[in-house]
Amino acid sequence: MRTLPTLAVLAAGLLPGLFAQPVSAAERQPFEVVKGWEVERTVGDTSANPCIMTHAYEDKDDNNAANAVVFALRDSTAVMVLVYQGWDFDKEQSVKVPLFLDKKPIKVKTTWIGDGKTLRTQLPDSVVPDLLAAKTVILRFEDSDADFRIPDFAAGYESLRRCDTTPAKPAAVAAPQAAPVGPPAPSQQRIAAYVIGVSVQRVLKDCDVPSTGKQRAGVEARMAALQPEMAPLEAQVRSELKRNGESCPAADKQADFQEILRKFVELSPEDLVAALEKQPAPEKSPNTPSDSKL
Repeated sequence: MRTLPTLAVLAAGLLPGLFAQPVSAAERQPFEVVKGWEVERTVGDTSANPCIMTHAYEDKDDNNAANAVVFALRDSTAVMVLVYQGWDFDKEQSVKVPLFLDKKPIKVKTTWIGDGKTLRTQLPDSVVPDLLAAKTVILRFEDSDADFRIPDFAAGYESLRRCDTTPAKPAAVAAPQAAPVGPPAPSQQRIAAYVIGVSVQRVLKDCDVPSTGKQRAGVEARMAALQPEMAPLEAQVRSELKRNGESCPAADKQADFQEILRKFVELSPEDLVAALEKQPAPEKSPNTPSDSKL
């Protein structure tokens, strides 16, 4: 894991190549937080449902494992993403598993798509009334159940609907431009934040570093919210990071990693990168190696 300034520089170096790739999603901006649900709006999305809602928490009954639930409406369907620290699915792995809301089986034919610590699916919006009444989402695997708490889902859903129906803030008037061929690309700040998030995830998974369940849940929730817009860039981001070298934080760099972790969880992607840009790079003596890693 690289130091904060080094990560910022590395992320900036990745941006030109990343922007050369086709991108199919826009950046998101906070709308509001209601009873543990963070609601965000997709910038530039002119559809009837531009918003998503996310609830992240740590499960004290599962060694404080990080969990998160992401939900959005898409026309006549509902999109759900479940995040669990203990999962390790192959990318685009197809998973068929029964869905329950509390003790009620949801009898719809659906396939979940795995990717690391996440599973995502599309459901008919007819499941919304059951979700509003439920407190737990359960996936019933052959060997065990995976349950996710959705407290105050109704309050989060009401906020989501307000976000969907609230007109977007008018953009500043600019000179006429050619019509874009698709939604705008993620901003450089969000791409840089995602690069940092990928590194943080790897360190938490592979290295012996202290972290709380709340921190891990925050990381997974932030990454789950970023992943849809970063999907076209995912492979290149991970390839570039691997090419630049991966290691665990040394003992004298643990504090630096804890600062990265804190900022990534507590700050928005834009505020995170702004904070990194303000932080001066550490001074080096003439004998200090140029490729310093945590």
